[in-house]
Amino acid sequence: MWGIVAGLVSYPVFSWHSKRFLDDQGLESGFTRMLLVFLVATMLSSALGYGVSWLTTPAHTQSTQASLEKKSTLILGKELSCLHNPSSPACQSAAQQGKALENQLLGSLGAGSSQQ
Repeated sequence: MWGIVAGLVSYPVFSWHSKRFLDDQGLESGFTRMLLVFLVATMLSSALGYGVSWLTTPAHTQSTQASLEKKSTLILGKELSCLHNPSSPACQSAAQQGKALENQLLGSLGAGSSQQ
C-alpha cells in the first residue's frame, strides 16, 4: 500500500526534475523529450515504490509471496508446454494445480484485506 502511495506521489516530482535536467542539457521540446521524461519518471517512481513496499512488508509475508511466485512460475511453464499437447496428463494436472493456486491466492487476498 505504501509503495503505491510513494510511487504516485513521487512521479510528478521525478517528472519535474527530469524536465529541468533536460532543459539544462539543452534538449529541445518534442516527442522524444516527452517520452524520455515519461520513461525516467516512471522507472524512478516504480523503483521507489518497490523499495518502500519491500521495506514495509513484514518478513513472514515476503516468504509467502516468494513461494507463491515460484509456484506460479512452475505452473506457467507447464501451461506453455500444454499449448503443444493440451490433452496430456501433465496438462490436466497443471490445470488442477492452477485452480488450487487460484483458490489459495484469492483466499489469502480476502484474509489480507480483512486484517487492515
